[in-house]
Amino acid sequence: MSNIMEPKLEHRLLAEANSRRQAFMQALQALDPGLALQLQQLPADEWADHGALSAWPQLQAHITQLKQLDAALCQQQLGLYGLCSDCEAQLTHQQLYQDPCRQRCTPCEQKYQSIQHGSWEL
Repeated sequence: MSNIMEPKLEHRLLAEANSRRQAFMQALQALDPGLALQLQQLPADEWADHGALSAWPQLQAHITQLKQLDAALCQQQLGLYGLCSDCEAQLTHQQLYQDPCRQRCTPCEQKYQSIQHGSWEL
């Protein structure tokens, strides 16, 4: 993908950012309103790394999604959005539109998943 991001993909990525951040904040608000208020005072790209979140393991899926989002936004700023983070192959527009925070091509994602879940196999 070129350094100039297609407007439709950029819009999709920003919409996904808003959606993921809003879902995270709603979940946190239900668990710890004080912490939610504290995090709202910080830049959104710092939320996922806040140490106090470790007290809420039920937020782990949201935290993972925020980290994926932060990585995609960082790639966008660096002009690397749309490249596999492992092999640097170009992801398709369809893959990115379906999941704007996608980090890996299909073969690398399969390899990553097998490594992540490999210890569960019998």
